[in-house]
Amino acid sequence: MKKFLRSHLCAMVLLWLIGYGGTMASASEMLVPEIETPTPVGSRQHQLNQTAQGQLLLSWVEKGEQGSHLRFAVLEAEGWSAPQTVVTVRGKLAAAPVVLGLKDGGALAAAWMSSTEQKDNPFGAELYLSRSTDGGESWSKPLQPYSGEARIYDAQMSLASLDDGRLALVWTDQRHKPERYQLMATLIDGQGKPGSEMILDKDVCSCCNTRTIAQGDTLWTAYRDRLEGEVRDIALVRWSSEGPSQANIVHDDQWVIEGCPSNGPAVARRDGLTMVSWFTAADGVGRVRTAFWPEGENHFAKPIEVDAHANGYVNALLLEDGSALVVWRGRVGPTEELRLAQVKQDGTVQNQIALYRGDFPRWPSRHLSLAQVGDSVYVAWLDLEQARIRLVKRPMPAE
Repeated sequence: MKKFLRSHLCAMVLLWLIGYGGTMASASEMLVPEIETPTPVGSRQHQLNQTAQGQLLLSWVEKGEQGSHLRFAVLEAEGWSAPQTVVTVRGKLAAAPVVLGLKDGGALAAAWMSSTEQKDNPFGAELYLSRSTDGGESWSKPLQPYSGEARIYDAQMSLASLDDGRLALVWTDQRHKPERYQLMATLIDGQGKPGSEMILDKDVCSCCNTRTIAQGDTLWTAYRDRLEGEVRDIALVRWSSEGPSQANIVHDDQWVIEGCPSNGPAVARRDGLTMVSWFTAADGVGRVRTAFWPEGENHFAKPIEVDAHANGYVNALLLEDGSALVVWRGRVGPTEELRLAQVKQDGTVQNQIALYRGDFPRWPSRHLSLAQVGDSVYVAWLDLEQARIRLVKRPMPAE
């Protein structure tokens, strides 16, 4: 694998150099029916989550004369609720903000990163949390849930909702080593008070998004690790208020790359079964893989090759039968294609469907959002050509 010069700009440049950064100027084409959203043209940084009542919640960012507006709407039985504004930030919002339902009877939480853009720290950010107990009509005073010595990197964050209105928050930080990136975490109680900060990993890939899930009081965070020799493979760490356990490498891909590929993993857990999906280009070919870790085993099973000609940017969830539903960006010649497929533990990849063909944006809107509501799954992404967020609804595959 050809090595490249390390750079903070690698998230925008590196994958383009090796052929996994997207296509240019191809006409976008919907391959399945879509659902109209309340997002105007020019919206970006989308996320799909759920309310406490299990309704689909779409959040996004709008640029205006007053700054960047974090907004959201809920898909109700009769259609979308009126969009509401969480916060307006003068300047740029960095990693895609999050709005999600809390497990305390209906409250909402929001998190966003405001870029500081300081000369000595051009990728710095301040991270804020806020809550609403009236469906988003009003929001609490924004809280910075970390100490003053934090040096937050603006590329990514992940959240998970816990019982009693608590939140888990994960981000990357440079406070301990300016040239390295630490994976940091904290728990916020039901009154919005942050607990102690903890280091989940002392050296991780800077720009790759993380994903965090909760089951009871235990958290799992999947991320791209940075190992000796610039190996950038996917890791999973289990943690709680007591601290983290030893992180596990999901599979020894041995992807050696001097820079961050900006292409993080997905993780899900159900009934004791853990699943991780990810992208690797260890042999110079872009691949999407999925691995399962059954309860009682001491490691992940051999990964399943989902796509051997892919660009990645995966998202995934677990189904009742123990299979995974994976969405990713594949390729048809020079053109990118958004795909959805069911992956079974026996290695079978089935019910694959192409949803969209066309260009995708770069950071911070390059990711794919995926959510299950009832017996349907929703996928959202940003159409680069039309400069708008697109959403599709698909039935869950039959077992």
